[in-house]
Amino acid sequence: METLVDDKINGNKLRYLCRVCEIPQGKSKTFTIAYDNDTMKIEIALFNIEGKFYAISNRCAHEGGPLSEGVLEGHIVTCPWHGWKYSVIDGKPPHEGGDSVSSYETKVIGNWIYVNSNSLMRRYGSR
Repeated sequence: METLVDDKINGNKLRYLCRVCEIPQGKSKTFTIAYDNDTMKIEIALFNIEGKFYAISNRCAHEGGPLSEGVLEGHIVTCPWHGWKYSVIDGKPPHEGGDSVSSYETKVIGNWIYVNSNSLMRRYGSR
């Protein structure tokens, strides 16, 4: 399996994460993605919500808690460290005024799940 493929329809680079069967409904999995010639790495959490896959930063905006280990209710994940909440769909809090985490576009092709590498670069390319 190639780790980076071209999305010929949208012109994006897609980075392979895992097979669909590896993340049961209502569960999540963590991935560390290296980019910029492996000089930078980010950790994302991939969630399966009713057969749709969503990716957000795995680090809570508060103190960096692992969101992939949080409690998932519907599409809201709660950080296991201090209870901050985020939508796994867009990384935003379910209330006004809270901090957000980055969200990343995912794509399922056949039985494989990919994350849009362009969305990773937009978020972290300038760091």
